[in-house]
Amino acid sequence: MDKKANTLHRFIAKAIDLLIFGFLSEVFYPFGFLAGILYILIADGFFDGQSLGKKIIGLKVVTISDEKRIEFKESIIRNSFLALALLFSLIPFVGYFLLFTVGLFIFGVETYFVIKSPEGERLGDRFAFTRVIDVKKF
Repeated sequence: MDKKANTLHRFIAKAIDLLIFGFLSEVFYPFGFLAGILYILIADGFFDGQSLGKKIIGLKVVTISDEKRIEFKESIIRNSFLALALLFSLIPFVGYFLLFTVGLFIFGVETYFVIKSPEGERLGDRFAFTRVIDVKKF
């Protein structure tokens, strides 16, 4: 059995994925935002359970039951909270405020679960029955 993913590595991988989201959003505006949201939702379903950020850092998302790679369905479920927070930025006048406040709340809750869970499962992982493991040792 592979070991629980390092929390810092998870944050770095997610930061890389958010940079990809930002790149898509800005370079291909206005449709790039939707492409970025789609990437955030389904990214963990690619590359044998690895988003580009996870692939670079050496992490993988697997199912809890049998540690097999996840499908797009699980990726969408586990990443829906983040995608929802990013969608708030589209609301005129208050969107960025909502993105910041709701995003900060979601980040706090997800971080709490990652740290407190013995397997490092965040809330999205619990809903999707997944967990993140290390596949490359640093």
